Amino acid sequence: MRIGLGFPTGREGQTYSVGYVRPRDLATVARRAEALGYYSLWGNDHLTTPPGMRDMLPGPANYYEPLVTFATLAGVTERLRFMTSVIVLPQRDPLMVAKQAATLDVLTEGRLMLGVGIGGYRAEIEAVRPDVKEAHHGVLMDESLQAMRLLFDEERASFRGRYVRFEDVDLAPRPLQRPFPIYLSASGPAGLRRTARLATHWVAAGSSPAAMLAARARLDAALVEQGRRPDEVETHMQTWLSFGRDRAEAEARLKRSQHFRRTLHHQPGADEATAVEQFRQGNLLGPPEGVVEQVRAFERAGVSHLGVVMIGDSMDELLADMELFAERVLPAF
Repeated sequence: MRIGLGFPTGREGQTYSVGYVRPRDLATVARRAEALGYYSLWGNDHLTTPPGMRDMLPGPANYYEPLVTFATLAGVTERLRFMTSVIVLPQRDPLMVAKQAATLDVLTEGRLMLGVGIGGYRAEIEAVRPDVKEAHHGVLMDESLQAMRLLFDEERASFRGRYVRFEDVDLAPRPLQRPFPIYLSASGPAGLRRTARLATHWVAAGSSPAAMLAARARLDAALVEQGRRPDEVETHMQTWLSFGRDRAEAEARLKRSQHFRRTLHHQPGADEATAVEQFRQGNLLGPPEGVVEQVRAFERAGVSHLGVVMIGDSMDELLADMELFAERVLPAF
């Protein structure tokens, strides 16, 4: 199993408090992650604070655009892969995403892993793209993926869909990786069918090993229907980690985190014990030796690449957790 590190491009207001990111330390985190043996950085995507999140924050969350941020790290790393998990396609022009991705893939010598998804905050998408407010996001997503595949694969590409249109475009430089892989985040039946039709690999998030296996079985059936071999489609997964010397300390750290406050905010009436158990089912919680066993459960479930988002109050804690994880967990994999 390959293990990557959750990178704080767009995690303020969600996993971390507003003001968490110290921009001068982003390169430090990247260099240290590479030196410690992490396979990748996983950076997520927001363009503005989702309206439903604003009332629980003291101010706007700082979102560092992932492709631009990763471009600044290409020159201070040599091996580390850059995983976008995920670019929210409905709020972006797919032609521009394809251009940025191709450029970054060339500049990083093939180290980009382009993860995309339909997005979890419709209000955020409508805020930045009022023109798609009435759009069917599933159709928009399908068209964006189809258009990007043409741009990556064809010498000159044209596309005329309901929402996505362009004429006679030659995308140069072409991506270094050929064919260029697209990683699609999906969970429900429609998303899994979309993965089978239009993506190279699958990205799951925050799911228990058992639930992920059930979803993978549905994906495999959809792949076979598309005439594809399931063993050619990898499972990549993003999960969250709350460390501690024992489970009690790990739970206490989780409960005081922005991640936990946001969870309770979006589940009015939920009690803390239930929220902790829900976190434990699909994420990593406890001391290093317990975390090793939890990661092994995901490995047995078929995850080939795991992105670990470490919960904490500061980037100093992030660096410390990176060291501990590399010393006590990574060697097992």
